[in-house]
Amino acid sequence: MAEGQYRDGFDTEGWLYGKIVLSTGDSLTGALVYYPTKDVVQIASDSGKISSFSPVNVDYFEVNGVYRGKKQVFRTLYWDQGRQHDDFKKPVFFEQLCNGKMVLMKRYTDVTPARAEKTTEDSPRRYAYPHIISMAEELQEDYFVMLPDDNILPIRNRKRDLLRMFGNLSGQVKQYVRANKLDFNDPKHIISIVDYYNSL
Repeated sequence: MAEGQYRDGFDTEGWLYGKIVLSTGDSLTGALVYYPTKDVVQIASDSGKISSFSPVNVDYFEVNGVYRGKKQVFRTLYWDQGRQHDDFKKPVFFEQLCNGKMVLMKRYTDVTPARAEKTTEDSPRRYAYPHIISMAEELQEDYFVMLPDDNILPIRNRKRDLLRMFGNLSGQVKQYVRANKLDFNDPKHIISIVDYYNSL
């Protein structure tokens, strides 16, 4: 933990009420802001003291009032960062979008000039909530799923990759998508699709 870090960037308009549950089991509540490119979350006490935490110190944190009353939840998970044959796993924050046999998650990464040029309509959209601060101008949402064996897999092509992971239930999911006019590239729809798969 580092207290007072990024204090110069404190902007009360970008902070929303939330809670941090530490790996020790203790919890803190107050105004919260998240730096995804640093994997750091900060919380301000009523007295104005700012405390900073990295994933290794946090079990999860949540923010209120983001998804129309639904809490936005971030969990600390140990991830190989896409190096599937590497035994080293680093604790990082993932936003948990839905739960079940397949856990849909996302992370926010900087959009560099080179990546921005390659962004297409089918690419993950670029977005930043007010309490999520990046040192760059934009953030990209990268999607992942965590399987029952705790393996974390990236979703690069949402429709193709998810239907493959749905296995023999992919036909039922396709029917659900068509019947409800859902789009795999819509962030709200993808949650509904995975929730439906988890209900089967």
